[in-house]
Amino acid sequence: MLPNPPPVAQRDVEWDLMLLNRLWEGVRALSSADRRLARRGREPGARRPVVLVPGMCGSRLTDGRGRFVWGTTSRLYVGGPFAARSDLRVAGLLRELRLVPGLLAYDIFGGFVRAFGRAGFVEDEDLFVLAYDWRAGVVAAAAALANLVDRIRGLGHDSVDLVAISTAGLVVRTYLGFGGADPLAADGAIDGIGPAPTGAGARHVRRAIYVCAAQQGSFDSLACLHRGFRFAPGGKTFSAAETGACQTAWDALPHPDERLFVGRDGEPLPIDHFDPLTWARFSLGDCGAVPGWTGRLDRARRLWRALDRTAALPLPDSLVIGTTHLPTPARILVDGARARVPLPVPAKGDSYAAIMYQPGDGELTELSLRGVPGLPSGRILAAPPRKHAALVSDPVVHRMVIEALLATDLAPRS
Repeated sequence: MLPNPPPVAQRDVEWDLMLLNRLWEGVRALSSADRRLARRGREPGARRPVVLVPGMCGSRLTDGRGRFVWGTTSRLYVGGPFAARSDLRVAGLLRELRLVPGLLAYDIFGGFVRAFGRAGFVEDEDLFVLAYDWRAGVVAAAAALANLVDRIRGLGHDSVDLVAISTAGLVVRTYLGFGGADPLAADGAIDGIGPAPTGAGARHVRRAIYVCAAQQGSFDSLACLHRGFRFAPGGKTFSAAETGACQTAWDALPHPDERLFVGRDGEPLPIDHFDPLTWARFSLGDCGAVPGWTGRLDRARRLWRALDRTAALPLPDSLVIGTTHLPTPARILVDGARARVPLPVPAKGDSYAAIMYQPGDGELTELSLRGVPGLPSGRILAAPPRKHAALVSDPVVHRMVIEALLATDLAPRS
């Protein structure tokens, strides 16, 4: 019999001493490489407006009275339900989680923004952050990105650069192919999916930088839909039903053509993970507690088919940054009527680990990382060997991104 996994897919996070972290940032900024990068960024015409697009969970949310519901340490330890609430509003980028104010915090995007500042970028002048309601799905996020890019272009800029983090890779891909249009709209739909892509967004983008970005979806989304997730160490467990109320979690499921289910010998099984009967058959998630979950699943499948149609469109200059040194959950083992969803980290001595895990960053497989259609291998750079959640706060990654943005050319290399 297959053992039952624990109920939560917990993410490893690392807490930083804020004062020491800020001091160390200042010391790094004195290095010759960082000083050269800062000088380069301050040269006339060197910088183009850049939009930082965070992934799922990357924007803070408040209620109608301005109280934080997502994005503060207290809410991540004792907060209540948030996913299905219609009264929430976006309240900016999630920069850090403070444990002891002024002393101890976990950096999310704060260090990234400060690194941009040291390179000469100024927030709301040539550095913009897309803070959006990440619960609403990839299509809604792409529309929000289109609105922001239009506002930036209204300031007199002909194009922008985009930096996509994690699930924001799918947001950027959708925007590049469809601009602010709905790729699933009934008007002009082809084969019941949506209108043909126009490349409307790509015309306004000079360069797209993807950091640990899901290009072919993420198995971690399925794991969180199945078990729920815990964002902060030792913090509140957000249930599978809570995860399922977020459309983005469904949108980020692995591509429909990927065979996630395997037998005991590792053979792929013809089981469709976008079929509601599959979720019922193997008791995946808590779908009965998620109103309209079959429609969410169908919408995610149609989104993938819409993105498939963008493969032939011209790409802006693009670069992928990520790591592939960790065993990453990727396959569900089927034994008779039971299915085993792998743990976030292989159990010691698990004889099926080689079947269920693939190289990746612990949450995103190498297959998905490399999945930008038509991207030459020379446009994929290895990040430091850190876990998925830690890459966005890594100073080496910050430098890699800024160097790519300030480069005069990222012409594809074979």
